Amino acid sequence: MSDVPVPSRRAPRKKLKMPLFGGMGGGTSANKDDFFGKNFGSILIAMTGMAFAAQIFLPNIWSEKVYNEADEITEMAWNGTIRKKYTDAKHKSEIHYYLVIKGEKGKKQIVDLVEADPVFFDQIAVPQRVTKAANSLDVLVQRFTKPDTTLRIKFIE
Repeated sequence: MSDVPVPSRRAPRKKLKMPLFGGMGGGTSANKDDFFGKNFGSILIAMTGMAFAAQIFLPNIWSEKVYNEADEITEMAWNGTIRKKYTDAKHKSEIHYYLVIKGEKGKKQIVDLVEADPVFFDQIAVPQRVTKAANSLDVLVQRFTKPDTTLRIKFIE
């Protein structure tokens, strides 16, 4: 026939193994004593259940108190700086005006002025310091470019 040399056949390559799945093809290369290979389905179901439970319970545990009623805001005492100021309008008839006030020692208060007149919200800005005594609606606003001003929170009935 021909005098062309034919290369000898190579031994077959080893099957690839994935870390948690073991030998995917089964057969002789699969390790029967592998913990994750044997119980992978039950471990996957347990981890999925824990993830769903965390999504349900952790937001309620980590959420912060939002002060939104007129009585709560009146009884509060503010002494800190405004860190965030934003609005949320899910419905056109109800607009929420939020202030995040960071007080002394890093204490954070979130105030929702949904029942208040928006004039107060419009007259303050983010880097300003605010001071309010308990059981009072007068807020002393320390501004950088203008003299300090006392603003009054008015609630809409």
